[in-house]
Amino acid sequence: KNSKIVFFDGVCNFCNVTVDLFRSVIKEEIYITLLQSDIAKEKLLKRGVNDIKLRTIYYDDGYRVYQKSQAIFKILTNLDGIFYPLLGKIALIIPRIISDYLYDIISKNRYSIMGKRDSCRIPSIEEEEYFL
Repeated sequence: KNSKIVFFDGVCNFCNVTVDLFRSVIKEEIYITLLQSDIAKEKLLKRGVNDIKLRTIYYDDGYRVYQKSQAIFKILTNLDGIFYPLLGKIALIIPRIISDYLYDIISKNRYSIMGKRDSCRIPSIEEEEYFL
């Protein structure tokens, strides 16, 4: 089964809020998992990602694994409504060297922006169905 999965830093508040936003406007089934989990390591290694970085969001659309800005933009194209998918498609036009540079600035400062949890996120009962 070609499941769509978002892999993110489970202690990063900025990352958690971003993933919650994605989940609130999703139009199709997308699973989420923490980069710190064994499941993430196993799935990403199977897909050819050998150097997993906590500063990077990964998105597996079932066919390919996207990283950094490309992952964000691809996720946006799968959200509900007109605005987010259009924004994602337009953003994909931006040269990756520029969008990843901006992504790296934010990811480097993500803990300063919104803080860091003491431990990884634990899924609520409502989240368990899509949380790997």
